[in-house]
Amino acid sequence: MVDFSFYTASRIVFGPGRLREIGKHAAALGSRALVVTGRSFLRQTGRLAEIEQCLKHESVGVVVFEQAPAEPTLHIVEAGVAEFRARGCNVVVAVGGGSAIDVGKAVAALATAPGSVREYFRGRRLERRGFPFVAAPTTAGSGAEVTPNAVLIDEVHGVKASIRSPHMLADVVIVDPELTLTLPPEVTAQSGMDAFSQAMEAFVSRGSTPLTDALAEDAVVRLISNLLPAYRDGGNLNLRTEVALGSLMGGMAFANARLGLVHGMAHPLGVITGLPHGLVCALLLPHVIRFNMPVSGAKYARLARSAGICDSCMPDDEAGAALVGATERLNAEMGIEERRSELRVGRETWPAVVEQSLASGSTKSNPRSAAAGDVENILALL
Repeated sequence: MVDFSFYTASRIVFGPGRLREIGKHAAALGSRALVVTGRSFLRQTGRLAEIEQCLKHESVGVVVFEQAPAEPTLHIVEAGVAEFRARGCNVVVAVGGGSAIDVGKAVAALATAPGSVREYFRGRRLERRGFPFVAAPTTAGSGAEVTPNAVLIDEVHGVKASIRSPHMLADVVIVDPELTLTLPPEVTAQSGMDAFSQAMEAFVSRGSTPLTDALAEDAVVRLISNLLPAYRDGGNLNLRTEVALGSLMGGMAFANARLGLVHGMAHPLGVITGLPHGLVCALLLPHVIRFNMPVSGAKYARLARSAGICDSCMPDDEAGAALVGATERLNAEMGIEERRSELRVGRETWPAVVEQSLASGSTKSNPRSAAAGDVENILALL
């Protein structure tokens, strides 16, 4: 018997040029917006001025918070909450990559919550929704716009984890592929492989359902078909649209099905090495697929066949191997594989990586149970 629940953002707006509607959607939710973004991209491309104009045209006051770093910390969220309260804001508009969206999401959720940001990071439950939240991603990768959690780093203890609650889902998500047209190839590759890893992990996760499978499978097919061409031809809006749609669908899938060992290991490794999250996920993915093959071979084979990687009559084990090969080729052709040596960490750090990986909710959703020795075996292959 099939039995599951599914949730996502209240409203999703998708398509080229839809960013121009951001003022209308924000005005329906509040009168003074804290615009959360990164430290340079939106301003340099002129998009920030465009967003401010759209908001002001709808009589929405604007307070810009341009402090979201590549890896968001508890301190940045605390600063955002303080700014939101001090400036009398009543809606958050986050525009940027996963980092900016996670900061905005956390600020919106915690601005009315009693207690400190650190308490919620350590497990205190959110009892109710916070202020309204609008998310518009500028990358096709993290899926943060449709997830009920904010991934943050406790800079004091060097731990990367999530504040998670259904109350954190966005009120409006605007996915405009035009925002990704100016992404550098390196960012396209890394964010795209993050999306690819997420869709793959959601498809085989212990929490997968027929609904998440449909989304994740479609996402994998779109990404494996269009990511490399988009990396090579970043100005092609059709390719960018396909990758953005794959990222969105994968995000909706993993927000419900959860992830797996790739992300369980990627968080501690990312903190230790300082490498971009998508790069870490991309390099871990082939090893985790091989590890999961004994229990998920049929589902990996289904993905390989759906994506046209192998003949429909190929045995499952060969089809799964073809999927690994396709993943490794993506890494090689987008310059990710050549950075593998940067992911290697000293054996003295292995105990911490193992401990944090096994404690991760992502690892607990992995289709094959992982023990300390399994994590160590993967570390030895990097």
